[in-house]
Amino acid sequence: MKRTQCALIIMVCTMGLPVGHKIFAQAGTPVPAGTSERRLEWFQHDKFGMFIHFGPYSVLAGEWQGHRIPVGNEAEWIMQRYNIPVKEYREMARQFNPAKFNADDWVALAKAAGMKYLVITAKHHDGFAMYRTNVNDYNIVDWTPFKRDLLKELAAACRKQGIRFCFYYSQREDWDDPDGYGNNWDYDRSKKNFDRYLEMKSKPQVRELLTGYGPVGLVWFDRGLETREQAEDFVELVHGLQPQCLINGRVGSYGQDLVGDYQDMNDRGMAVGGIEEPWETPQILNETWGYSKFDQNWKPPAVVIHLLVETVSKGGNYLLNVGPMADGTMPPAAVATLRQVGAWMQQNGESIYGATASPLPEYSWGRTTVKDNKVYLHLFSWPADHVLRVSDWGDNPVKAAYLLSRPAEKLATSETDRTLLVPLPAQAPDASDTVVVLEMAAPFKVDLPIVTQGSDSPFQLDYMNGSTAGKAWKRFNRKGGFFISKWTGPADSVTWNLLVSQTGKYRVRITYAARAEWQGGKYMLTIGPQSLAEVVEQTGDDFDYKTLDLGTITLPQAGPISVRIQPAANYEHDLMQFQTLELSPIY
Repeated sequence: MKRTQCALIIMVCTMGLPVGHKIFAQAGTPVPAGTSERRLEWFQHDKFGMFIHFGPYSVLAGEWQGHRIPVGNEAEWIMQRYNIPVKEYREMARQFNPAKFNADDWVALAKAAGMKYLVITAKHHDGFAMYRTNVNDYNIVDWTPFKRDLLKELAAACRKQGIRFCFYYSQREDWDDPDGYGNNWDYDRSKKNFDRYLEMKSKPQVRELLTGYGPVGLVWFDRGLETREQAEDFVELVHGLQPQCLINGRVGSYGQDLVGDYQDMNDRGMAVGGIEEPWETPQILNETWGYSKFDQNWKPPAVVIHLLVETVSKGGNYLLNVGPMADGTMPPAAVATLRQVGAWMQQNGESIYGATASPLPEYSWGRTTVKDNKVYLHLFSWPADHVLRVSDWGDNPVKAAYLLSRPAEKLATSETDRTLLVPLPAQAPDASDTVVVLEMAAPFKVDLPIVTQGSDSPFQLDYMNGSTAGKAWKRFNRKGGFFISKWTGPADSVTWNLLVSQTGKYRVRITYAARAEWQGGKYMLTIGPQSLAEVVEQTGDDFDYKTLDLGTITLPQAGPISVRIQPAANYEHDLMQFQTLELSPIY
């Protein structure tokens, strides 16, 4: 099969399947045992958080000396976009005076929207600290007429109102510091000492934030670091000071394997494949992260609700950003949208908090989430004939069906051709998203998919059409794309069910990446009744994929067979970063 054909098939499969679960297995996203599991418990339950980008760039509001940041670009990047000299930007920052800021109001808004955690920019790329730091006087207390520690007030308000306090910190990018990344218009790049910046500013400020503001839910790092060792230093720093504090995936290089506790999508990104590790998508209410007076493209409440449900249906967390105005108040349009989202959450939060990804496909009428023995059907559009059709339902007897907003009014159900039918009222109670609840006697399951082949076509086996077991995970990386890893012993595996239509000889090829220290790891490849003992070869860095020829096998008869890959022994390291297995007919 040609590469373009393989890519097309994967894309088509992806369009019809949700993300963040063991596909076609019992619903629910596994988490490795140990400290990381305990840290992640709240994160995987809460699902919905508020992101806040606030700083001196809010004063500029997307404009510098008559030059406007185009809507859709980052208003908080204005210093870099127009190469504003440090001296001039610092003088502008002296005007920063959010006199109308009220921490209780901000936190109350997040709470009213149904959000459970709040992430505030403690220092963005412009290098300005939004709290009182002892590293220098370039901070909101010592540099501006505001003279108050905004983060201290916000942390206290979060504790009072039961919202988890978290902060963003730009650990690499710093356009104010001579040794930081990004400013090459004021500072000579060849004279920068990045390690000095890390030791003299970045690490000390993270230490201040973790020791002076009470319990912190997570640290949201950004832009990555040069080496894995640098990233691991920050992980050790954070977990050493607050062992229960989460660290997002951007602490390390985007092209290396995950160093933090959970994975981040790209800005405004959405998962498109079967991710099983915890993940989060940073999204925005309009088109910019920091406040821009030119950006009035506010998302209506229904769009925000749909994106929230989409994210949870794929096993992720939804971190929604709002950029306050320079005076410290939230844009009225943002407030109105968040309050309407909150009204929906108050009625339907049961289908979001603690929910996991659904093994059901995506439907034209909406999405599905799962929790315990309940499946939640989110109807973004109401069927014209008032009958809800849930295809690929499988063998899952329904005990009760009802609208989440009307639990006392039971709905009838029936099944035909593996499709569940649910008659609905004539009108949708909620135009944005009406939720139908299906209660079952046991956790929801569907069958493992059958991988078929066309004429003269190979079997292309990847993360999407397989089922993982044990610690093996379906994962994502910006460089590595979708892959399977975290397997260290025989109990960890990936299995595919095949329907063979062409008998005879097949050439077997496997594509994976393996570090030098994984060289020599043994694994078993089982194809029907045949087993191949194989040895891992190093390929380079984390995602330097290589395709290896494993020889030939014979499939003597047509019909169903299973294929499995698993480590042959227990290892202290990962087996490989697996991408694909191909069985190609030989003629």
